[in-house]
Amino acid sequence: MPGALAILLSLVVTSPTAATPGSHAEIELSRTSLATADFGAARLRGTENRLAIRGAPLPAGEGEFRLALDYAYQRYEYEGLPSRNRDLHRLEVPLSWHGEAACSWMAELRPVIASSSNVFKDITSRGSSNDFMWHGRAMLERTPRGTGRGWRLGVARDDAFGREAIYPVAAVLRQRAGMQVEIGWPVSRAMLNVGRSLELGGEVAPAGARWHVVSDERDGASFDYEVRAWRAGAIVRWRPAGGFVLTTRLGLEFDRRHRLEDDTGASVARAVDEATFFELSAAYRW
Repeated sequence: MPGALAILLSLVVTSPTAATPGSHAEIELSRTSLATADFGAARLRGTENRLAIRGAPLPAGEGEFRLALDYAYQRYEYEGLPSRNRDLHRLEVPLSWHGEAACSWMAELRPVIASSSNVFKDITSRGSSNDFMWHGRAMLERTPRGTGRGWRLGVARDDAFGREAIYPVAAVLRQRAGMQVEIGWPVSRAMLNVGRSLELGGEVAPAGARWHVVSDERDGASFDYEVRAWRAGAIVRWRPAGGFVLTTRLGLEFDRRHRLEDDTGASVARAVDEATFFELSAAYRW
């Protein structure tokens, strides 16, 4: 596995040399904090650290192919629950293709490893099929060119709603000078340029996920840790000179529910109160 990841990382980082003119590669670091909230009689808070590396688009047929790596480390901390704090890891390798025509197909295959820390650090010997998922999507999109309207329609399979599921994707797109709007399911967002390098906007999107956990405290018993949630927040994006992009997101995580097993083996499936979240990310594009 380490050798395969090294090869993928090399392909992602070096892909700009073969990229189409005007395209870019990107590396992004982000940290998200979730405020402490009631979790039944217990309390829950969380943090996420993320690293994403996206290669520049490469010509492929009548479109562009793109390879990326996306790693996230999620930590949940509990008060008043008979469970150790959970360290959860997720590695995704998105492979996507997008047609160049104004109305064209977009397809993405996204292999995923999502597991507890004790398994992830030794995935080659302790991993199983339960730690792997195959996500993806296929969509037909009419992209607005310049000022105009467009749309997107398709289907996706992932764990954005807490469990792996297939669901429809649809959106109405609107673009004018300095403004981009996407209203649809399950994501809606809007961004407005308010200066040469400053954008303001907002977004509503699902924030669920699923990890496979092996509990060494219970002699290797395993379960799926499932999170269901939505996030609505404001976005501030600043693009200083030199290819740097700084983004902050501040908002509310709501309609939350966590499903897990504690250290006694008891099933825990509870609603979690709403909580504010704050995300800060820094990206560099070249």
